[in-house]
Amino acid sequence: MSDVILSNPTAFYYSLIGLAFLGLTLRPALSHSIFFNVPIIYICIGAFAAVIGVPVINPLGSEVENKIITHGSELIVIISLSAAGLAIDLPAGWKNWQPTWRLLGIAMPLTIIAIAALGYYLCGLPLATAVLLGAVMAPTDPVLARSVQVGPPNSDQSGESTALTSEAGLNDGLAFPFVWLAILLTPALAADFSVAQWVGYYTLYKVIGGIVIGIGVGWMITKFLFSPLGDATNERANPALIVLGATFVAYGAAEFIGTYGFLSVFVAARAGRNFAKNTSAEPYENAAHKSADQLEAILMAVLLLWLGAFIGTYLWHEWIWADLVIALAIIFLIRPIAGGLSLIGLTCAGQARYKMIFFGIRGMGSIFYVAYAMGHGQFEQPEAIWRICALTILISAAIHGSLANIWMQKEPKAKTASPG
Repeated sequence: MSDVILSNPTAFYYSLIGLAFLGLTLRPALSHSIFFNVPIIYICIGAFAAVIGVPVINPLGSEVENKIITHGSELIVIISLSAAGLAIDLPAGWKNWQPTWRLLGIAMPLTIIAIAALGYYLCGLPLATAVLLGAVMAPTDPVLARSVQVGPPNSDQSGESTALTSEAGLNDGLAFPFVWLAILLTPALAADFSVAQWVGYYTLYKVIGGIVIGIGVGWMITKFLFSPLGDATNERANPALIVLGATFVAYGAAEFIGTYGFLSVFVAARAGRNFAKNTSAEPYENAAHKSADQLEAILMAVLLLWLGAFIGTYLWHEWIWADLVIALAIIFLIRPIAGGLSLIGLTCAGQARYKMIFFGIRGMGSIFYVAYAMGHGQFEQPEAIWRICALTILISAAIHGSLANIWMQKEPKAKTASPG
């Protein structure tokens, strides 16, 4: 059988991806089963494809392959960020989003420091590589965390219920300064490293610029959408195109002036949602969110299949005990402890506190950051980063994905507000 498949791997991949897309349609029917864990199922299918010898893209193999993974993961992350921004109705502010600000301002830096220290002292990674490990493994992923994220627009929302979604939406951009810190600390660039440049340009300028571009693009796209020429006032048949167009414009504009496109995309979606809230435009925004959700699922399926194949071909036999120790520590110690410290003094309803501190799932965003960093800096021991990253995502998807199904069964279903 493997000989037949290898004789025409393109046909095999078309069939495999087609079945993966059809499998996504089973999610509503099987979403409450603890055994229906989409990420793990698709990773295992990808690993099976590797076992029978189907060719796999290896980001460690060549610059071209690394760029393919960089841009593939980049695409799914920006679509996911757009979907996350459109899902949140709760107005941003210190009081409403207090759990989010605490997770971002306290938990994420603590997580970066702890993971970097573990990589440096336990695995003996060079400083730049250890800092990169902390930066790529700290963010909560906006893609794989979908099972514990906030519900669709117009559902009941609170600071606690939106915390993981808003954290994922913002920290995929705010982790970038630390990715750049790692790049600037590589041997080829360390001699010219400047703290002032890192704080001023790679942190303040890029973060603030991304936010400003996002607000501007969100406002302009909304005005265009509901103008006499816009789709929302005509056929109302192109929400998927609007999502893609707005996402790409926000990302491209931010990247063009050297700011963080991830932040821009999320903020643009949030701005568009905010401008349309409680207006006649809201039903169209809801349709746009559904389109973004479907696009995200399609891209997620493809990248998960690749991750499984990459693990099955290149990584599983290279894993060492130190990799497992770090992966387990990230999931069961570092994130929960950092999250718990960040929420001290905050009153939370029910078990919301434990959900926020535990379900910091790792995923596609981490893959992008690793591939991006490898394309911009010469890191020592790059294979260690890929080993730990892939193993952490695998364990996170298995543990968080299964426990999320149990958790969501125990929680009351969110009420859906009337459109009016």
